[in-house]
Amino acid sequence: MDLPIIDRSEEILDPRLVRDSRGLISAHIPTQPISNHAPTLLELRDGDILCAWFGGSDEGNADIALWVSRLELATGEWTPARQVTFDNGRSDQNPGLFQCDDGEIWLIYPSQVARGQGIPETFNLQHTALLRRVRSADGGRTWSEPDTMFDQVGSFVRQPIQRLQSGRLVLPQWLCFDDDTRNGSDISIVQISDDKGETWRRVDIPDSEGLVHASIVETRPGHLLAFFRSRFADRVYLAVSEDDAETWSSPNPTELPNNNSSIGVALLPSGNVAVIHNDIGFNSVHRNVFWPYERPSVTVSISPNEGRSFPWRRVLEPGDGFSGYGNLRANRRHEYPTAMVDSAGRLHAAYAYNSRVCIKHTVLDELWVTGRPQDLPPDCGLWS
Repeated sequence: MDLPIIDRSEEILDPRLVRDSRGLISAHIPTQPISNHAPTLLELRDGDILCAWFGGSDEGNADIALWVSRLELATGEWTPARQVTFDNGRSDQNPGLFQCDDGEIWLIYPSQVARGQGIPETFNLQHTALLRRVRSADGGRTWSEPDTMFDQVGSFVRQPIQRLQSGRLVLPQWLCFDDDTRNGSDISIVQISDDKGETWRRVDIPDSEGLVHASIVETRPGHLLAFFRSRFADRVYLAVSEDDAETWSSPNPTELPNNNSSIGVALLPSGNVAVIHNDIGFNSVHRNVFWPYERPSVTVSISPNEGRSFPWRRVLEPGDGFSGYGNLRANRRHEYPTAMVDSAGRLHAAYAYNSRVCIKHTVLDELWVTGRPQDLPPDCGLWS
């Protein structure tokens, strides 16, 4: 016989901040494109939050443009998305939001030649990208026409500009080349500005081939950590600077796995470092480029010792739950997290949700990951 069932299978994508049974506060940002990816977050001076991402039919197509939504503090609700770039013939990707001292907002992004423009389409055309910028003088409500910020062909970014305690600005980049390595030849660099972004100079990160998406945090004055995505789908890598980004160590693998997908990194009020990532790796051999499809869930991992270990981890977005080697690809993808700590010390994450149907925004605190003392049962002696 049929079972008496209450059907709650249809998911509600709510633009309002809602607290769930796990204690997470989340919202789904309303959007028009069918594919939405690579979000970035910025807290404004009035407490509102901007989110930007790229959206369109599919990554690399000519209709891929940048979109922006605003979380209004007064309502706790994300506004409908608005398109802010219109580069016909180019695919605008990986936006990064930054607010200048004078309040102007910069939205920096790589703009590459789109598919179908009559040039040889070798792999993903990232080697054709320039770094462009649109600006807003009214808190992200209106935007300028784009200008070119860095004209070196093949320039790409993921993390926004970071302001160091010295006042120096740093922008992590990587450079893409037209070759047959499937982006295994990418190298990471850092652009440095000491005049509020008027001029920039390049610093190379040694031995960084195939290590991209550097996410930089400053744990103490002049002491910087850069965490990397690996084109080899093995581990998250870490490089260190002791001199305000002037020089860098060679990147070394951390204990965190990486699936050749982006990560988000933030310095928490406690001084610990949070890395938001897909907690899965695929390759035990460094230098073999690998592009796995699987990006099944999102995890927050916390380090008390600048990335040497990550004893605290918790799944932020569990996804569909397929976990066998025969059905892992059945999971919808949750991917490309960005991380931001707001003025109240809360950790914000945003990521492409359910195979890019929208951007999901989540708010949590460190104890949600590490566990509160009252949540940890005493050892009853049964497990010795």
